[in-house]
Amino acid sequence: MASPASPSTNWQRDLLYTHGNIARAFGAQDAAEYFTRLLRIDEHFCHLSFAHNGPETFFVTWPTVPSAHPSVLIANRPAWLLDYLVRNYGTVVPQGIWSPANPADAQRYNNVPLNMPIFFVHNDRRSLGLPVTSANAGNCMGLLNAHATAPVGECHTTYIRIKWPGYPEWSTQIMTRDQTSLHRTITLEKLAKRVASAVCKFVESYAHLQCQFPDWRVGGPGGIRSDDIILIGFIHVSQGSWQPILQINRYIMSGFPNV
Repeated sequence: MASPASPSTNWQRDLLYTHGNIARAFGAQDAAEYFTRLLRIDEHFCHLSFAHNGPETFFVTWPTVPSAHPSVLIANRPAWLLDYLVRNYGTVVPQGIWSPANPADAQRYNNVPLNMPIFFVHNDRRSLGLPVTSANAGNCMGLLNAHATAPVGECHTTYIRIKWPGYPEWSTQIMTRDQTSLHRTITLEKLAKRVASAVCKFVESYAHLQCQFPDWRVGGPGGIRSDDIILIGFIHVSQGSWQPILQINRYIMSGFPNV
């Protein structure tokens, strides 16, 4: 597949891996491997465009993404949303990317095509992220494209994987279709509610477990509570598995784990 133009400038790529939400959540190395799998080409050859208006946004203009509608046109060329610059109101939870523990399963499941990342943006097109407790309560007012079909593909269910620092992996399954006779894919608003509910369940489930990194302890007195967590995005990481991108409403500087 020939490239129609030169690859991205170094500053765009560097910014993606130092200040992008996905790199902050997964680490730069895992993020690079993820982008290579997502776009099905060595990420070094991808063409990026960085938009300053609204929330600072990374788009990919090459290669094209046949499975998804372009997000915008840039210089009359289609472009697909890839990531947002981290918002300056707290630390993104460093998780590392999830992969099946069995190497044979990892090779099989990690080679399937991935859906593009989902981000929860407000109607003002400037604010990014939903407070987990509000979304869990069904309060997604202001969510951009709230009633649009969630772009999760043709699946009927999927697993949410959380790799919170200092704890064992946690997962739960959610339905991605509604309960009508047509079993339509749920809306973006309903997806946000179900992902937020899963995050709240994670906090509740692990509130009484010891955390390897005390600053990342969830629940209990002094721990990170559900209402401290902001749901930024939802990333397809493997066949049947997605991970939420989560941000804390404050900075955690000490005891910072490597992802």
